[in-house]
Amino acid sequence: MKPLLVDIVSDIVCPWCYVGVKSFLAARNALAGEFDVKTRFRPYQLNPDLPAGGVDRRAYYAQKFPDEARLDASREAIRQNARAAGFDFDPAAPARLPNTLKAHQLVAAAQEFNLQEQVALALYGAFWDALEDIGDDETLVSIGVRTGMARENAAAAVSGMAPAVAAEAEAFRRAGVSGVPTFIVGERTGFSGGMAPSSMIAALKEAARRNEGALA
Repeated sequence: MKPLLVDIVSDIVCPWCYVGVKSFLAARNALAGEFDVKTRFRPYQLNPDLPAGGVDRRAYYAQKFPDEARLDASREAIRQNARAAGFDFDPAAPARLPNTLKAHQLVAAAQEFNLQEQVALALYGAFWDALEDIGDDETLVSIGVRTGMARENAAAAVSGMAPAVAAEAEAFRRAGVSGVPTFIVGERTGFSGGMAPSSMIAALKEAARRNEGALA
C-alpha cells in the first residue's frame, strides 16, 4: 500500500469540520486497500479572540449571521452532508461557544501517546452530541481520561496556555488557510470542505496523484 500522510486542519466548534472529519474517516476506510493513511490533527481557531469562558452561541451567531433564513439553509446543508457521511447531528444544538485553544492543546498532547485521533473525535462528540463545555478544564481532562490518557497528562495539557499550539493555529491562518476543514496531503497538496465521502475519496486520490507527479 502507498503511504499517505493527511494533516487535518480544523476547529472542533466548526460544524463543517465535524462533517469533514467523519467523511474523511469513511473515505479512509474505503481506501484502506490502496493507501496506508497516517492522520494528524492540526489546530485552527475560527474565533481566537473569544474569552476563556466562551460566549452565548446563539447570541453570537445572531450578531455574526443576522440573516436567519440563510443561517437555517446553511445548517440544513450541513445536516445533509452529515447524513451522506453516515451520521446526523444538530448544528444549532450547542448553547455555548467556547474558546477552543485548550481543546487543541489536549489534541496536541495526545499525539505523544498515540491517542490523537481518539481525543479529537471524542471532543467533536462531546461538543456537538453530548453538548459538553469543551472550554472547561475539568471537562477536557475528563475527555482525555475517557480516551485513554493518564489524568496527570491530560491535566498538564490543559493547564495554562500553550504558546506553541496558539502559534501553530495562527501560522495556518497566516499561510492562507481561511476555511476549515482543510486537508493537507503529503505536506504538499491541500483541499478544503466538509464534502461527502465519495468526493473526499476523489480529492484524496487526486492529491496523492499530484504529489507523485511533483516528486517524479
